[in-house]
Amino acid sequence: MSALAILPVPAETTAGLSRRLAELLEQGADGSPLPDSAREHATVLLEALRRRITRRPERDHRSLFDLDDRLIELMAMVEEAAEAGAEVSVELAQEIDAYLEAYRLKVDQIVGYWRWQQSIADISGKEAERLAARKKAADNRVTRLKGFLLAFMTARGIKKLEGEKSDIGMQRNSSASLVVDDPLQVAERFFERSVRFTKTEFQEILFQLPEGDARRRLEALLKDGWEVSGESIRASLVNNELVPGARLLTGSHLRIR
Repeated sequence: MSALAILPVPAETTAGLSRRLAELLEQGADGSPLPDSAREHATVLLEALRRRITRRPERDHRSLFDLDDRLIELMAMVEEAAEAGAEVSVELAQEIDAYLEAYRLKVDQIVGYWRWQQSIADISGKEAERLAARKKAADNRVTRLKGFLLAFMTARGIKKLEGEKSDIGMQRNSSASLVVDDPLQVAERFFERSVRFTKTEFQEILFQLPEGDARRRLEALLKDGWEVSGESIRASLVNNELVPGARLLTGSHLRIR
């Protein structure tokens, strides 16, 4: 059996490479060993097939959409100006306008950029929600732990818990918290509520409230729905005014040093 010359493997399909390899291996179907040159050729074909099968082109998520590099550059320049707190220059605005005019019949690039950025915004929004939930859960765990520690230290009159590397100390808050023990004892001047009217209704009020729906609405609102104004009560208590049913309480917080 004559030896086969080793030929360079041309660029061809995976099916073509497989067919050539099968034809080459048929030479040894009768049990006779393949010549060295044939084995080397088979090795070349096998390596070409391996590379063809295992090769994975680098994916650019932007390729999911039909994007235009110039549009991306222009929008990046706008973003840089926004981050620097500057306004978009007249030249840049004109260039974007010229781009849009040039591509007004080729909206695929613009829509592609739009969808690309919208997908990033959607994914980022979902991730922000997930992280916000994790933050809330972690904050709640810290709050509960601080509450247990504060109750433990207060009940035992302990001002500081010392460890080898850290300590937890109890410290008075710089400002007092408002505690309303009995809203029924608080004077009416400390109650308030938000009321919404249309402009027409408000004009009726300004003109001495004639009989009508606006007046009846106000009379109904006077009956209930009022809330204690903590800000007004605090201001009075800070000025040493007595407000029955309310007081200022200076608490403590924990600090890790």
